[in-house]
Amino acid sequence: MQTQPGSNRTGSLQTTLFTIFTVVTFLISCLFITLHSFDKASTLRRHAKKEVHLLARQLADAVRLPLFAENVDALLSVAEKAGQVPGIAKVVIRTVDGRVLARFPAVDVPLAGRVISETQDVLSLASEPSLENGLPVPGSGALIGTVQVVRQTDDLKLALYHDVVLSGLLTLCFWLAVSGLSLPVLRRVTRSYNALVKGVQSIKEGDYSSRIEVVSSDESGRVAQAFNGLAQTLEQRQAENQRLHRQLVASIEMEVQAKEELSQTNALLEQEITERIHAEQTARNSEQTLKALMDVMPVGVLTADLHGRVQYLNGFFAECFGYGIDEIGSIDDWFARVFPDPEYHLAMSRAQAEALAREQSEPLEARVTCRNGRVRRVILSNQRHGEETIFIVIDLTDRELIKEQSIKVQKLESLGVLAGGIAHNFNNALTGVLGFISLAANLVDSGHRAQEYLQFATKASQRAAGMAKQLLTFATGGAPVKKPVALGRLIEEAVSLTLNGSNVRCELKLPTGLPQIRGDEGQLIQAFSNIVLNAMQAMPEGGTIAVSAEAGSRCCQDANHGKLATYLSISFADQGHGIAEADLARIFDPYFSTKQTNTGLGLASVHSIIYKHGGHVTVESTPGLGSTFTICLPVTAGAGEPAEEALPVRPLAAGPGGTVLILDDEEMIREFSRKTLAFLGYQTVVCAEGAEAVELYRERFQAGEPFLAGILDLTIPGGMGGVEVAQQILAIDPAAKLIVSSGYSYDPVMARHKEYGFCAAVAKPYKAEELSYELRLLHG
Repeated sequence: MQTQPGSNRTGSLQTTLFTIFTVVTFLISCLFITLHSFDKASTLRRHAKKEVHLLARQLADAVRLPLFAENVDALLSVAEKAGQVPGIAKVVIRTVDGRVLARFPAVDVPLAGRVISETQDVLSLASEPSLENGLPVPGSGALIGTVQVVRQTDDLKLALYHDVVLSGLLTLCFWLAVSGLSLPVLRRVTRSYNALVKGVQSIKEGDYSSRIEVVSSDESGRVAQAFNGLAQTLEQRQAENQRLHRQLVASIEMEVQAKEELSQTNALLEQEITERIHAEQTARNSEQTLKALMDVMPVGVLTADLHGRVQYLNGFFAECFGYGIDEIGSIDDWFARVFPDPEYHLAMSRAQAEALAREQSEPLEARVTCRNGRVRRVILSNQRHGEETIFIVIDLTDRELIKEQSIKVQKLESLGVLAGGIAHNFNNALTGVLGFISLAANLVDSGHRAQEYLQFATKASQRAAGMAKQLLTFATGGAPVKKPVALGRLIEEAVSLTLNGSNVRCELKLPTGLPQIRGDEGQLIQAFSNIVLNAMQAMPEGGTIAVSAEAGSRCCQDANHGKLATYLSISFADQGHGIAEADLARIFDPYFSTKQTNTGLGLASVHSIIYKHGGHVTVESTPGLGSTFTICLPVTAGAGEPAEEALPVRPLAAGPGGTVLILDDEEMIREFSRKTLAFLGYQTVVCAEGAEAVELYRERFQAGEPFLAGILDLTIPGGMGGVEVAQQILAIDPAAKLIVSSGYSYDPVMARHKEYGFCAAVAKPYKAEELSYELRLLHG
């Protein structure tokens, strides 16, 4: 009888709760779908904008060089590749003045709907390198153009639509599932009414917090009140017990928490100690790395404390200046050693003090004296770092030496342009003089007193030819004709010839087995002879020249010959009066000489010859003690062939007869050759043009009367030279006997004349005997 009203109330409450729950979950689901749709749309558009922005930046970096060079093909290729990216509708590359160099697609089609567009500036690389890594900074230079990337959003809308539909379906399924599951849950909630019926049972079971609702004042109500009073008393006692229990638990928890905090504090201390040890180890490693780096730096580094006491100096410092850290106690000690002059020492100390007083000190240029007495030019700079002062010393001595050597090379190259032409013309003139003298000597009886004068004239002409030969060493076209040579023999020959009949003695210290070099024997003998002659002139009262040689791997000091290789070092040390320090910088300059009787070309020619052989020459001198010249020449790989010996010049004698073709632009040489060959029984045909010589030879060959031989000048101003004429003559007559003649005695054609089709070569100036010998040698 009492269960039915309870059932009606339970069913009504259950229906109400179910309706409220389903409506609320439906509204929450709709709100979720709406927020998710807005967030998805925002995310898709943001990602699309970011993709367009990144693509535009990548294109700006990729087209920097093609856009700067306006390489349309490369730009079109980049635009087409970018246009193949999904969603990209248009790519446009413009110059800084707005001209379109590349577009994808090629036709500009208007785009419907909303689009995402990004225009990126294309900047050149910065002209100044980055201070951090020494590289140019991208994107910090001048504007050279723009890159525009346009993306359509139709695919974004489609993606959003699919996402909303999917989300709606998932939410609907979720709502139906939750609604279905809520019915059993609500049934369980409504069962709480049964608790009113089971109130007494709950109190009996110890649930003192529950109360039985009193709905009437009859016996059942008073019973309910009595049970409620009992439940309240029991509840109070239970609350007191729970309070005491909570206090006990709280005390235990406080003790446990204190132990945990202590453990955490200990762990933090251990971690701090570990981190501090790691930081100290890292600092020590960084300090060791820094010191190792400073030890290999090509500059001197010195650190001192606030009182000027030296704490550290690197290896370059000790090696360059010769002082170690155990010898330099303070900055003042170092200044006293490297600045021995009192006035200069005081000036540099004051300048250093003023530099330290300023926040940003300027570098000081100074001359320091090393332990070995050598004076070096350095740049001294310093900087305070905490309680330390760092001194940096940059050695400029070797740089100045390289700079001076480069200037000397430029001077010699400038002189070479002039020297080559002078020597060539001089040799042409001497050919006529020396030739006619030799011809006259053969026409006059050997006992005639004119023979003595002719010999004097011959020697004077040969001396002039030697001067012309020296000038040719400076000529740009006078490159040495190199072949493997034994340097020991050349040194002995040069020393023997130069010191013959003098009061100077030579000590040769040449080890056996010296490696060969590739060089021009004539030029190298001339260079060695000039150095020995200079040493002999520095000792007018006699003395000793020490010549030594050694081979080893070293780096040549010249800027153009700075590759590490195996060099042969030859030293010439004399006991003369030495060279003043002011003259050392100019000792190899052309026409510079401290002796009034010298031409000033000796040492200059030495420098030119050694430089053209890929080597380097230096000089060290102490006034009053003597000078030492050191030559470094690169060693050739492998053994070389022995040098060819010069063929002897035989007396003037009649030849087999025949007609000889003579090509020379100098009238005097043509006349000398014609008269000499006529004296020897030859007929001659002379000409001054290369084309004329070829035509003359063709006519004689076609007539069946070819020339016996042809003497061709190597250089014809404004026309065909000897090489080109020889090629055309040999094309006509492969058996032609041709002799090349030139005032450029060092020209490679003269040394390798057979490679160019010539049978022999005569260097100007030449005598009648040499011409006669070469012609007879051609025909047996």
